[in-house]
Amino acid sequence: MNRFTLHIIVNTQAGSGNAKKILATAENYLKEKNIIYTTYFTEYAGHERKIASELLDTILIDWQEDIPSFPLLVVLGGDGTLHEVINVLQDFPNIPIGYIPGGSGNDFARGVSLSRKTKEAIDRLLYAKEPQAIKMIRAWFKEQDSVRFILNNIGIGLDANIVTTANHSKTKKFLNKLHLGSLAYLAAIFKVIRRQKTFPLSLKTDKEAIHFDNAYLCSITNHPYFGGGVAIDPTASPFNDEISIVLVEKVNIFEIIYLAVRILSKTHLSSKYIHHFKTKTLEITSPSEQFAQTDGEIIGEESYTISCELTERLFWI
Repeated sequence: MNRFTLHIIVNTQAGSGNAKKILATAENYLKEKNIIYTTYFTEYAGHERKIASELLDTILIDWQEDIPSFPLLVVLGGDGTLHEVINVLQDFPNIPIGYIPGGSGNDFARGVSLSRKTKEAIDRLLYAKEPQAIKMIRAWFKEQDSVRFILNNIGIGLDANIVTTANHSKTKKFLNKLHLGSLAYLAAIFKVIRRQKTFPLSLKTDKEAIHFDNAYLCSITNHPYFGGGVAIDPTASPFNDEISIVLVEKVNIFEIIYLAVRILSKTHLSSKYIHHFKTKTLEITSPSEQFAQTDGEIIGEESYTISCELTERLFWI
């Protein structure tokens, strides 16, 4: 008897459409392994939320070791798809979620050391003996009165502006069809990096309160990666009880390039232009209107007061 019945939410548009190839590989491998599965395809932005809600009402249950053919929810897509699903299941942390990376960045997979190779990711899913608890950030956005669970990071300033500009690019859809969607982000970097202005930002950690007049980028995270494998905080881990804050103050274009090189070599945290904090709780206030993003999903250009703490949920990975 099969240990699992897999219920796979599939976003075939993830990874600039590359998720279609990943799905084909996954299905062939699951059939080879005689694994019973059902696929549920997203048809529009946000459809994964509706699918997850319907599965929650009809099929999904808390993890119980003694149930044969346990109904295991699996997401095949990118970080954005997984982000939406975990937020539907905010109140159900003991319903485990499996993951087959299918996005462009796959930062969550990197953060939990999950292979981006499809068969290896499936093997890890099939041979795991039990789910594991992984830390996430629970963020309350005061102005919107909404709570979001964060897999990767919250970004305010430069990185969110880049994502917004790329997503609204007229050429992005065309580049996605050619599987060159990353070029839209590269173009957005050159467009935004010159026009992004500094902004005031206040932080209140469990140790201190500090204000910055000239913030340029602020990343709140609990694992190393953002932007498709950039180790914004090499010291962070989703298995530790700490939230990391990396804040960059405005510098000239040459220093930005130098910082970028240091980020790639993971030596940037010692730069005098970067402020690095660790905390268990955080309140962050951005009184001026700025772009913000959570796991690559744009929130909008607004003022923010965000309260953060760590929570955890079960993943089957």
